Amino acid sequence: MAKLKRKQIYLDEEGNSALKRLSFTTNISEAEHIRRAVRAYISKQKDRMAEEDPLLKIIGLCDKPDGPTDTSIHHDRYLYGKQV
Repeated sequence: MAKLKRKQIYLDEEGNSALKRLSFTTNISEAEHIRRAVRAYISKQKDRMAEEDPLLKIIGLCDKPDGPTDTSIHHDRYLYGKQV
């Protein structure tokens, strides 16, 4: 299993009770059920996630002689395509 990172979450009473029942019934830990649920949710959201960090796009942008000279002012435009 990959190295795990600790996260703290809050569940409402209904979700907490349901998770405990599911864990008891399936003999699978609550944490493993949460990990599976997170993986399933993320796989459904992949089309909404950025492929890479948009900050990486700005690296070296000003090193080009013909590149923009206003990146410190209009960085959102270059990173996200937003017109400010």
